[in-house]
Amino acid sequence: MTGGRSVTRLLTWLYVGLGVALLAWVVAEVDFKVALASILDMGWQGLAAAFAIYLAAFYIDSLSWHLAILRLPLTLRWSYIVWRIRMVGEAFNTVLPAGGFGGEPIKAVLLKRHHAVSYREGIASIILARTVNLIGLVIFMLIGLILLAGHEAGGRYASFALGGFLFLTFGIGVLFAVQKFRATSRTGTRLGRTRLGARINAALDHIHDVEDRLHHFYAERPWRFVPAVLLALANWVVGAAETYAILYFLGHPVTPGEALIIESVNQMVRAATFFVPANLGTQDSALIVLAGAVTGSPEAGVALAAVKRIREIVFVVWGFALGSIYSLRGLLKSAERGSENEDGEGNGQPPG
Repeated sequence: MTGGRSVTRLLTWLYVGLGVALLAWVVAEVDFKVALASILDMGWQGLAAAFAIYLAAFYIDSLSWHLAILRLPLTLRWSYIVWRIRMVGEAFNTVLPAGGFGGEPIKAVLLKRHHAVSYREGIASIILARTVNLIGLVIFMLIGLILLAGHEAGGRYASFALGGFLFLTFGIGVLFAVQKFRATSRTGTRLGRTRLGARINAALDHIHDVEDRLHHFYAERPWRFVPAVLLALANWVVGAAETYAILYFLGHPVTPGEALIIESVNQMVRAATFFVPANLGTQDSALIVLAGAVTGSPEAGVALAAVKRIREIVFVVWGFALGSIYSLRGLLKSAERGSENEDGEGNGQPPG
């Protein structure tokens, strides 16, 4: 157990080191004074615009997850609650060295403890949201790949982008097929006929139930599945709008198509290097190279990467603040239960 943790910790630091080394190599000849000056020239209007656009994208993505939680009504109040829980979970996803999945259990716990959504349903909805998000990403990357092929900078990066697109599309397709056709359940049924069948079936019982929920969503809830995919795609497109706005206020305007190219390839790099905590170095290097190639100024890429990191830090702090509120509510509920138990015992009544 301890050895496994040591290996995990070592790999985490190795990935971070490689990401930072890549970033150092990319920015070796960048003039940081120029990049800093362009950030300062943005003013509060530029930062506010970038934050507002990202907030819109985040909310759209939360709506996509909301559609996957079948027991929650589709109202504004519940959409706000789902957004708030996602803010907390994504803050942990960013900082925990768990490949961007460290905050997913926290989302399920918050749904269960505060909103009576069972762990199985919560976990199923999180898997659905992730899968739908990736399907939207494939469509978004395809659009970006087509635009890149017709751009003057496409010759240098088109082959890399195509290879990454095909690799990620294959992986996402396998993930979707496993859920859609209940591959885990079928495999478990066959293994259940072996000598270890009873133990295997007991271990897979929870997985069967979650898989049934996934199949039910895909097969019997198309009026939720299709809008969820469209919202996921809209989230990625709005992310490209954020890139467009940041570069505009930095004084390096690009076309909407060029912003989409930058964001789509950046997201491809993020997806391929998910194991690097917070995509440190990898995301920043991709933005510097891509924005530098499109605008002709590597400094514009450095400024773009820096603004996105500033925004990310603000949202992480915001998410932890919301998480603190949930923790305080939990403590108050525990205190209330303890007080009720004491009152019950003092009055000769059964506690609780």
